[in-house]
Amino acid sequence: MKLSRKIAAGIVATLAFTSANVGVSHAADNITGSGSTFIKNLFDACAPTYNDTRTDGATVSYSGGGSGAGRTAFTAGTTNFAGTDSTYGTTDTPPADFTYVPVIAGPISIMYKHSGYSGTLKLSATTLAKIFSGAITDWADADITADNGSAVPTKTIKVVYRSDSSGTSAGFTAYLRATAPAVWTKAGSSTFTSSAPSGAPAGSSAKSGSDGVTNYVAATDGSISYAELSYQLEASADGVKSAYVKNAAGTAIKPSSTAAAAAASAIPAANFNETTGWIDPDYTSTVATAYPITIFSFGIAHKNYSVQNDIVKDFLSYSLTTCASAQAASLGYAQLTSTALTFAKKRVALISSVGRPVTTTTTIPAKVASVKANKTLTATQVARAGFLSVTKSSKVTLKVSSGATSCKVVGATLKGLKKGTCKVLASVKTGSSTKTSTVTVTVS
Repeated sequence: MKLSRKIAAGIVATLAFTSANVGVSHAADNITGSGSTFIKNLFDACAPTYNDTRTDGATVSYSGGGSGAGRTAFTAGTTNFAGTDSTYGTTDTPPADFTYVPVIAGPISIMYKHSGYSGTLKLSATTLAKIFSGAITDWADADITADNGSAVPTKTIKVVYRSDSSGTSAGFTAYLRATAPAVWTKAGSSTFTSSAPSGAPAGSSAKSGSDGVTNYVAATDGSISYAELSYQLEASADGVKSAYVKNAAGTAIKPSSTAAAAAASAIPAANFNETTGWIDPDYTSTVATAYPITIFSFGIAHKNYSVQNDIVKDFLSYSLTTCASAQAASLGYAQLTSTALTFAKKRVALISSVGRPVTTTTTIPAKVASVKANKTLTATQVARAGFLSVTKSSKVTLKVSSGATSCKVVGATLKGLKKGTCKVLASVKTGSSTKTSTVTVTVS
C-alpha cells in the first residue's frame, strides 16, 4: 500500500497556512524628507538613532529648506515625506493620498539681542504686532516700557523675518492676527511680507530658514525675530534671549517645553481635523501656564502602500514616540500627549495602508479516517500528514501533546492504543531549519 493511502486511511490533519505578498526593504531604500526648519532639530536628532535600529541598511535623512519648499518637493515626488508647520494652500494640488501627521509641538521663541539690557523682557501681543509691523522702532518705546514696568535702554529695533515660505511665519503671523487684530490687520501667511499690514518694516532684514534668522540675530545688536525655541537655545551663548510673552490669562510666560505642553494639551476638540490630520493651535488659551505662541509641526506622508512608505511610517512613529520621549524636552519641543498623541497615532496608522497586500489564512480540509488500535505509523508519515516536507537528511521527532491514553510514541513510530483521538506535535529538522505541525490522529 502506498504511503499516501496509509495517511488518508489513518489520520485527521488540519493545518492553517498564512501567506502575504509583502515587500522587502533593501539597503538601497534611502528615504529622504525636506521642509520645515521648525522641526529640523528634532529630525536631526531622531534620524541617526532611527537609522541605527534598521537591520536592512535603509536610512532616513531630512534636509529642511522651509515648509513651502518641503510641500513642493513632496508633491513633485522628489522626496518620500515632508515636514511642515502650515497647510497646503487653496491653489496647491497635493497628492491625492497625502495625510498630515502631527509629530511634535513647540514654542515659537521671540528671540532678541540687546547688549544693554539684562532684565527679563516681557511683551504683549499688541506690542509684538507693533514691533513686527514697524510701528515701534526703538526698544525704549512707551509700549515696551508699559509691558515691563520700567524702561528698556534705547536702541534701534531691527526686525528680522523669514524670506522663504515658512510654517513658522504662518504660525507667528496667525498668532498676531488672532491676538492683536486692531494692529495686525491681515490674515496669517507663510510669506511674512504678505501678512504684515504694510509689508516689510523699514530697516528690516529677510533671512532664509530658522538658522538664517537666528544667526542674524546673534550677530546684530538690537535685533528681534522668531524661530522654534531650540534655535534660540543654541544661540544663547551669543547673547540671544527669549522674551516672555503675555498670554490670554495675562501671565507673561517664558517659552519652554513645559509651557508648550500646557498649551498643546488644552487644544479644543474642534481644532482636530479628522479628515486631513491637521491640528489648529489655540493662541487665545486662558490656561495660565500655557505659552501662547505654541504650534504643531507635522510630517506629510502617503497613504498608498509601498516599501518606502512603510519606512516613512516607521520613522514618523519612532519620532513621535521613542525619539520625542528622549529628545523633545532638551531641544525645546513638547512631546504630544493625551488626545493629541492618540490623534497622531491614528494618522501614522494611515501611512502606507491603502492597497497594502492582505494577509490571508487558508484552512486545509481535514482528511477524515481512522487507524486501528495496536497499529503504528512512522514518524515520517505523521509529519507528512501535517504537510511538512521530509527529506532523507531530515530528522523527525514526535510528541503526544494530548490524548495519551489513545496513542503513544514508540521509538520512531506512533502507536494506536485504544479508540479515541490524540494530538501529536511533529517536528522536522532539515539542516538548521526546524518546522513543526500539530496533527490530530483518530484511533478506531
